Amino acid sequence: MVSDLRRTVHNTARVAVAGAFLLILAGGLVTSRGAGLSVPDWPLAFGQVNPPGWWRIESVRTEHGHRILAFLVALWTAFLGLRVYRFEDRPLARRIAAAGAVLVLVQALLGGLRVLRLSVDLAMVHGLVGQLFFALLCALVVVTAPDWETYQRLPNTPRERWLSSTLVAVVVAQLTLGIFIRHIGATARPLAGTWLYYAHIAGAGLVLSVALDLHAAGSAASRRSGNVLLTGITAQIALGIASFLVTEQMTHDRQTTALEAWLPTLHVGCGAFVLGSSLTRSLHAWRESLLAPLPRRNLQRGAAR
Repeated sequence: MVSDLRRTVHNTARVAVAGAFLLILAGGLVTSRGAGLSVPDWPLAFGQVNPPGWWRIESVRTEHGHRILAFLVALWTAFLGLRVYRFEDRPLARRIAAAGAVLVLVQALLGGLRVLRLSVDLAMVHGLVGQLFFALLCALVVVTAPDWETYQRLPNTPRERWLSSTLVAVVVAQLTLGIFIRHIGATARPLAGTWLYYAHIAGAGLVLSVALDLHAAGSAASRRSGNVLLTGITAQIALGIASFLVTEQMTHDRQTTALEAWLPTLHVGCGAFVLGSSLTRSLHAWRESLLAPLPRRNLQRGAAR
C-alpha cells in the first residue's frame, strides 16, 4: 500500500516535470518573440483576469498563454508538495518539494516584477530561476522513485561523483551566459567575434568535455544511461549553431519568423533537458552519501517495502 502511494507521488512529480518543461518552452517563446511586455500589467491582464480575445494577437497570446500555463504549473506544484508531505517520509524528498514550492512562488514574483519594473535584469534572473525550478522537479522525480533507496543500477566511483557535480556546475554557468546573450538582444549583435561569442563556444566545449570524461569514467550500466545525456548535449550544440545562423543578422524592427522564434526556444528547452539530466546523473552518483544521514529505521523500512 505504501509503495503504491509512493508511486503515485512519483507519477505526480513526473507530470510536474512535463508541465515545467512546457512552461520553459512558453517562456522561451515569449523572449524569442519579444512579447514580454505585450501585457503591460500584472497580476491582471489589461485590468482583467482573462481579457476577451487575448488569443487573436500573437504577442498577447504568447505572453498571456505563458501566464496561464505558469498558473497551472504553480497549482500542480502546490498539489505535488501536499502529496509529498502526506505520503512521503523521506527527508530529502520533503526538502526538495518544499524548495520547489518556494521557488515557483519566487519565479512568479520575478515574472510580475519584470513586467512592472520593465527590468531586463529581472527577466534574466527569471529565465535562470525557471531552469533551476525544472531541474529541482527532475531531482524530485529521482528521489520519489519507490526504489530510490535500493537503486543499484549505476555503480559509481569518487571520480564519477566529482565529475557529475562539475558537469552540473558548468551547465548552469553555460545556461546563465546563454540567458544573458538572449536578453540583451540587439545589443549583442553581431555576436561573432565578441567575447560573449567565444565564451559561449568555450562553455559548450567544456560541457561536452566533462560529459565525455564522466561517460568514460562510468560503468557499462552508467554509460548506457549517459548516452541520453550525451545525445541531449549534442542536440543542444546543434540547436545553438542553428539559432546563431538564423538570428545573427536578424533585425528587431519586425515580427520574428517561425525559425527565428522556435530555434532559440528549442535551444532553451534542450538546455533545460541537459541540466535536468546532469542533475539526475549527479544524484545517482551521490546516492549513498545522500542516504547516509537517514536513520537506520527508515532504511530498513524502505528495504522491507
